[in-house]
Amino acid sequence: MDDETRVQSANHIGSRKRGRLQLWKDATLLRRFINIGHLLSGNGVNGAIALVGVALTARSLGPIEYGILALVISYVRVFDRLMRFESWQPLIKYAAQVAKDGQERLTHLRALFAFGLWLDVGACLAAALLASLVAILFAPLLGMNHTHVLLVCINAVTLLFNISGMPTAVLRLAGRFRTIAYVQVTGSIVRILLCAIGLWMHGGLIFFICAWTISQIVSSLLFLAFSLFELKRQGVIALHRMPMRGITQRFPGIMGFAWSSSLSTSIRTSSMELDVLIVGALSDPRSAGLYFVAKQVAKVVQQVCAQVQAVLYPDVARLWAEGARSLFRRAIVQVQIILDVFALGAIAVLVMGGRWLIELTVGHAFAETYPLLLVQMVALAFTMHAAPLRSALLAMGEQRSVLHIVLWSTLVFQVIALLLVPRIGAMGANVAHVVLAVSSAIAMERTLRRRFGRAVSDERPAASA
Repeated sequence: MDDETRVQSANHIGSRKRGRLQLWKDATLLRRFINIGHLLSGNGVNGAIALVGVALTARSLGPIEYGILALVISYVRVFDRLMRFESWQPLIKYAAQVAKDGQERLTHLRALFAFGLWLDVGACLAAALLASLVAILFAPLLGMNHTHVLLVCINAVTLLFNISGMPTAVLRLAGRFRTIAYVQVTGSIVRILLCAIGLWMHGGLIFFICAWTISQIVSSLLFLAFSLFELKRQGVIALHRMPMRGITQRFPGIMGFAWSSSLSTSIRTSSMELDVLIVGALSDPRSAGLYFVAKQVAKVVQQVCAQVQAVLYPDVARLWAEGARSLFRRAIVQVQIILDVFALGAIAVLVMGGRWLIELTVGHAFAETYPLLLVQMVALAFTMHAAPLRSALLAMGEQRSVLHIVLWSTLVFQVIALLLVPRIGAMGANVAHVVLAVSSAIAMERTLRRRFGRAVSDERPAASA
């Protein structure tokens, strides 16, 4: 090896070491930490408040009736997920490509967010009608009596107001992460107040279904209102008057992106929401109630994953659109490390004090929730590791790859759950979640490496030319 080669090799090694040292010293990461801090503080408060609502409801109803409430809420959520377009994903991606300023930017943003709003409204109407009609027409086949149908119809009202895609995109793009985090707290406080009244008045199932329904509607309306205020501040107004003609020409591929993200969400529903119904159908309402409590506790940690991804996705969408490949990859690695450390810490805390936490909140009658929660946290750790990968693939325009991964991994989940739940109860669904999370994380990591390597290799000849 000649002297010039040695110098180049030493410089390359030195630059890699400096890159690692500077990985955590850039201003962008500091800004992400601040935004993540806002979300985590808000969601930490919201999670704690939400657990109080779960505890009040569980102690009032007991495992069997709480299991029925869990089945009703999960049934309605299935239709919400099936019909939801997740419009925030294409909105953020295409908004990141819009010009930086000028009147043309306002026109494009107005058309883009009007498109997202109408998608959300149509999905909400379809979900509410379909959830109610299926319950009314097929109640005997679904094992529902008249009371169950009434509960479903009451809770389905939440779907009419659940306009979340467009507001999510607006607030995330504007960096209003504090608003996103703390709006949810209001709905949880309303739920606690109503559940406390129900505990004091010995309210039944109908009362608590109404309490959960009202709190969700309050949260959704506040979320929409804050997003409209933000748009007005930016000069984007009167979305309902914006004509939709020519939207696909103005934003090529946006409908394909919207349908792909919608289909991906619909497929994931069978593992994220339909699992409670599977446990209830193949086991019993009590097992469904225990499983639902475990999910509600794990949801506090899962919110961390969702909100960190909320900070990351707009950033990586901009970086990929600008061609900043090294910064793009660095952002993914940084957030993965943060989520991995947090997940391991959550598992350690659960191992040390999980039983005490469950008995303190929902009572000794739900003690069997602990092993379910522990296994679910293992699955959640792998899901958190894969969350930044999913954001990266969507920013790269690889929504079809994400859809394929979700499709086959969900099929694996279904097979395992249907085989194990009749044999080992709710734990079978948790084992299926672990397999789903591990396989998805591996597949997304391999897809990202392959796609990123191809993009870098394609740019080298252009740079040389």
